[in-house]
Amino acid sequence: MDAYTDPEFSRSALITIDLQRDFVADVDGTAEVLPAVRRLTDVFREAGRPIVHIVRLYLPDGSNADLSRRTLRGRANPHSPGSQLADGLVTAGELDPDRLLAGHAQEVGPDEHILYKPRWSAFFRTRLLEHLAERAVTTVVVAGCNYPNCPRSTLVDATERDLRAVGVRDAISGWTADADRELAGMGIVSLNTSEVVAAVRPARPSPSHGTVAT
Repeated sequence: MDAYTDPEFSRSALITIDLQRDFVADVDGTAEVLPAVRRLTDVFREAGRPIVHIVRLYLPDGSNADLSRRTLRGRANPHSPGSQLADGLVTAGELDPDRLLAGHAQEVGPDEHILYKPRWSAFFRTRLLEHLAERAVTTVVVAGCNYPNCPRSTLVDATERDLRAVGVRDAISGWTADADRELAGMGIVSLNTSEVVAAVRPARPSPSHGTVAT
């Protein structure tokens, strides 16, 4: 880390990746990281920082999927129960697939939104960069489903857009022993949930003590 890559948590946003019921059930380790992600969402809400939940929605015929997933059927289909965000991730509301597939953000709380991405990276053919710029965000904190694919692609694309980037080890399924070394070489910071929580949580005022008369 240095002056150009140090996270600026006072100007950060939390990005959760593909934490939908079908993927939580099917992708090894994803159910296990959910408590850490919920802890992150709680502290970002408490601090009044932006949260963006990134989702995949696969049309039943596979026509909007990556070439490597064109044969994928029956998962995260629009309007299906499995496409919905994991339980406890948002406080209210369900996915509006028609709005999301049209490229619009869906608001689910104060400065908390859902965006659809058509490929691995949350930045590819989405409004994520503009969404963050409108909020003067300089640092993205990434958590979610399956490090080797979508979280990794999102972290790399964040650095290519001159954003500071943090990968949360214990809040990303599929994290590998090589990830810390690989990401550090690109100026991406790897932290644990507890470290991010401590950095983002608003400072609590010290209790005031009255003076004792003498």
